[in-house]
Amino acid sequence: MIETYFSRTPTLTRFRSGPLGTDLDELAKTLHQQGYAQDSIRRYVRGCDHFGQWLFQHGYAIAEVNQTLVKRYISGLRRSPSGHLPKAAEGLSHLIKLWRQQERLPGHREDSPRTEAGLWLLRYQQYLDQVCGTAASTQSHYLRMARRFLAACFGPGPVAWRSLQASQIAAFVQHEAATKHGGGRKLPSTAVRSFLRFLVFSGEIAAGLEAAAPTPRQWTHDVIPQRLTSEEVERALAHYSGETATGLRNRAILMFLSRLGCRAHEVVSLCLEDINWHEGRIVIHSSKTHHQRGLPLSQDVGCALADYLRWGRPRTTSRVIFLHCRAPFRPFADAAAISRIAARALVRTGVTGHSRLGAHVFRHTAASEMVNQGASFKEVADVLGHQSLQTTGIYAKLDLVALSEVALPWIGDPQ
Repeated sequence: MIETYFSRTPTLTRFRSGPLGTDLDELAKTLHQQGYAQDSIRRYVRGCDHFGQWLFQHGYAIAEVNQTLVKRYISGLRRSPSGHLPKAAEGLSHLIKLWRQQERLPGHREDSPRTEAGLWLLRYQQYLDQVCGTAASTQSHYLRMARRFLAACFGPGPVAWRSLQASQIAAFVQHEAATKHGGGRKLPSTAVRSFLRFLVFSGEIAAGLEAAAPTPRQWTHDVIPQRLTSEEVERALAHYSGETATGLRNRAILMFLSRLGCRAHEVVSLCLEDINWHEGRIVIHSSKTHHQRGLPLSQDVGCALADYLRWGRPRTTSRVIFLHCRAPFRPFADAAAISRIAARALVRTGVTGHSRLGAHVFRHTAASEMVNQGASFKEVADVLGHQSLQTTGIYAKLDLVALSEVALPWIGDPQ
């Protein structure tokens, strides 16, 4: 495969007779399948060949390669003036990933837990996934809070669950809640209570101790949901009106957010099979509620999506719709990428006056438009995928006409 990228016979001979030999062929083939440009593949093959020569000169076997060894190799290279990775270190991450896929690096898993706290977090993650069926995004939030909880209660020392006191739990939750605002103030209590239920499930603490995590007072309808004006939405869409692959992709993403009120994680997980072009419908899968719902594919959303699929989406075997526009053309790692795209469009078009910019403000805007145009709460809940009408009830405050009909007259003096 490397002869596709290198034509000089001495270069090919040096690669083929070097310590990595066939690995360079396999690496070039993998990078080609992932859509990397020829210049990038040439650079990566050269860098990995240099690394192979270094391993051979210092007497290392491939099975001994780990993160520490790679750092030692890179530290001995001359840094580029721009501060970028040295040329002789380019492509190493791809080579190591290839070796791991081939199971040639036994016993060198960098993500394996090395402490007692790490082992408990791994068990907790398995509990959330296999017992509770918790969504991946929720798992991430809960694990982060559990890690902070372990550090606050036990520090670097041994984990002694029998010594855990209710006062420790309450103090931690109150301290964490004080650093957050809005709905985020409930996360420490919810996450810690989930972790304590796991410990009860595991037989480490007595049942009832999970109640020591206090729930902060939260007024459900104390503020009006943030929303955008129609002009602000159109400005954000116009920002991605170009014909580039990135522009076509981002415009289609904003269409799903603003027209259909999709959540960010619903957009990031959309697959080609979810689109029924003949019926003009789309199936939305929610990892938050573990339900799916069908929505009509409106003409403007369908046109934006079709333009991206025809002219912007790279050729790949992935069935996920929205991909990175640069090799290896993989799906987004998480829903945060969708929120960053939405926030970037709003900031660049001068949208201000909102405390939090991201994907969810488009969802609030879509819901608000439906309410103000006369849609019932049941209809709004069906579109948004709410399991309870109480959740949809936050938008009642936006129907000012209906509120004026039920408002009681003011009993005080005229203002």
